[in-house]
Amino acid sequence: MLERLKQEAKAGLLTEDTKIHLTLDLLAPMNEPDKSYGWMILDDIFEELRLPNFMKQLKTNAKFDVTKVLKLLVFQRILKPDSKFATFESQEDLFGDWDISLNAIYRLLDKLNEVKDDIQLHLHQEISRLTNREGRLVFYDVTNYYFETDIPDEEEVSEDGEVLKVGLRRRGPSKEHRPKPIVQLGLFMDTNGIPISYKLFRGNQTDPVTYLPAVEEVRKQFGIERIVVVADKAMNSKTNVSAMLEQGDGWLFSQKHRGKRGGPKDIQEKILDSEGWHFNTDETFAKKSYIRERKLSTRKDSPVIREKVLITWNQKYEARERIRREGALEYASKLTNAELFRQTSKKGGKKYLDLTYVDKETGEIKPFSPLIRIDQEQAEFDALFDGIHVIVTSEIEMSDEAILDSYQQLGKIEDCFRVTKTELESRPVYVWTEKHIEAHFLTCFMALIFIRLLQYRTDWIMSPERMIRAMNSAKVTRLQDDYYRLQESPDMQELNKLLGIDWNRGFVKHEELKNYAKYSYTTRK
Repeated sequence: MLERLKQEAKAGLLTEDTKIHLTLDLLAPMNEPDKSYGWMILDDIFEELRLPNFMKQLKTNAKFDVTKVLKLLVFQRILKPDSKFATFESQEDLFGDWDISLNAIYRLLDKLNEVKDDIQLHLHQEISRLTNREGRLVFYDVTNYYFETDIPDEEEVSEDGEVLKVGLRRRGPSKEHRPKPIVQLGLFMDTNGIPISYKLFRGNQTDPVTYLPAVEEVRKQFGIERIVVVADKAMNSKTNVSAMLEQGDGWLFSQKHRGKRGGPKDIQEKILDSEGWHFNTDETFAKKSYIRERKLSTRKDSPVIREKVLITWNQKYEARERIRREGALEYASKLTNAELFRQTSKKGGKKYLDLTYVDKETGEIKPFSPLIRIDQEQAEFDALFDGIHVIVTSEIEMSDEAILDSYQQLGKIEDCFRVTKTELESRPVYVWTEKHIEAHFLTCFMALIFIRLLQYRTDWIMSPERMIRAMNSAKVTRLQDDYYRLQESPDMQELNKLLGIDWNRGFVKHEELKNYAKYSYTTRK
């Protein structure tokens, strides 16, 4: 607080006057539009991350203020997300001197593509300084974003048939079940829930394929000697584990355990063994752990790895899975028609159907007259694993509690994706060149970091949606004699309070308004 008072005194914000006298002409028309000033909270974070210094060091012949353009792209991605043209138009709604051309926005996108890795490294270094970031344990997940087009990028092929370039926008397994071209984005997050870095992949690449290139890049980019990556079971492949083992890195993955073919037999046996379970007091949760050794392949020279396996059981999870299976069985019982059976996919309730080709009169097996029936044995086997979740990790010294806590934090990265797709409206993507696509996601990544840093600074009391709504409520109307009238919501008042900003007033001078929110980020923690 003392440091803040010094800064305010230096800026001339400390004054004993709490009353002012204004003379207003009630007959004069009110032509001054309301202007938004909530962006100034984000501007203080921008300054604290030393981004102006970074932007000044860029080698560019631009005749426009590259720092100001970057601020517009990042701040409006948070406050008023839209297309680049709409962002250009929206600057007139902001308090302050912007005066940015549309050409400047697109030219900066070209430059941002060139320095995207440098910006990520700079942000990592500054966030490490501000938050004491733990770089050894990281979280990784993948999502995808769709484009406002039906046409995927085509491959560029040489006369010899060599593929020269493969575009990012490709049709693939959309997580939103959309038929449009998509791009895959792999995201790393730290233990504070703040993003570390990201990498884009072609839309037709599956989640596990993105894992190793993303890990290698983050290790090289940030100079990390050894990392332990927390991820879901999609990344838990023998290829990925083998590479992590070879690099000396660690892993903490969820593990598939269901199915007669899919789940490892030794883990299934441990699950079904009644010995070794430790229950909580009300017996709604139980766990057991052990060290397993396994080979990654059947080859004689295949290395033997040691993993710690944590098995948990949750009563609520068990009830939910039982209800889902009962619904699947009910659906399966209706698929008695062979044609209807062929038209449905081998998922959901259909996995419980046993298909036998038999002649109804003679009982002989025939090729094209299927007898469809419920596979009760499969259903009963699946029921044995209701409520079970399995985690495997290379960190055999980790306690059960630490393993469980680390994996549960993976939910924060899923929330990061939710924020980018809802509050930040990162998709649909309207830009179409690869350079601009890369730059678009860089500004979205930076916007997400700003939101998370603001939450971190205010102890995660307010949701992103509430913070954004609060900042958008902060409006000023210019009156006369260099005075402005303030408007803000109760949430904005709460945000000011959380940031330690004394802003309980209805009218301010222009100079005082310009210094609003300065140093608020640096004095909170």
